Amino acid sequence: MPIFKGVMEEELERNLRKQEAFKAELSAHPKGYLSICRIGGVDYIYRKHREGKKIVSVYIGVPGSAEAHKAEEERDAYLLAKKSLSELRREEKRLRRAIKDYAGI
Repeated sequence: MPIFKGVMEEELERNLRKQEAFKAELSAHPKGYLSICRIGGVDYIYRKHREGKKIVSVYIGVPGSAEAHKAEEERDAYLLAKKSLSELRREEKRLRRAIKDYAGI
């Protein structure tokens, strides 16, 4: 097997393993987005997500609380994992195209 094709296939395998790891990380974090709602002049943070056609709100706490800080950290980690997974999928497409083009030579 030519060296280039072997290296590209190894890189593709590594990419797929990393994608699985990021998918597992995404499933460990809660879905949805954080929303601040003002009720009676006081701000409250809610996590909102969709269940079927319905948007469900889950109370987190008031801004500045430990619960709110933890929810923000979880959301940041979720978004980072989602962005990384997206980049890995783009890289996978490039690798598959390169392997296919090399086989066609």
